[in-house]
Amino acid sequence: MAKLRFFASVEEKMGMDMMEIPVDGSISARGILGLAVKRAGVDPGVLINNSLLYAVNHETVDLDHEVVDSDEVAVLPPLSGGA
Repeated sequence: MAKLRFFASVEEKMGMDMMEIPVDGSISARGILGLAVKRAGVDPGVLINNSLLYAVNHETVDLDHEVVDSDEVAVLPPLSGGA
């Protein structure tokens, strides 16, 4: 199972902070996020848009990155901060 983690506003829109999806072989990050929005019954734009950051196993990736069964995929809204 790939584990998807949702943070901050993405978590609020998904109505959950985590979801597990079985992966047979490999799938793109875009593909697994598409499965997640279908399962959650939300608009695809909640997880797939230009303002979000994506990480697989704690490394920033693009949506074409390959995801395999044991990966952890994180979806994060834009980060801000500073002094």
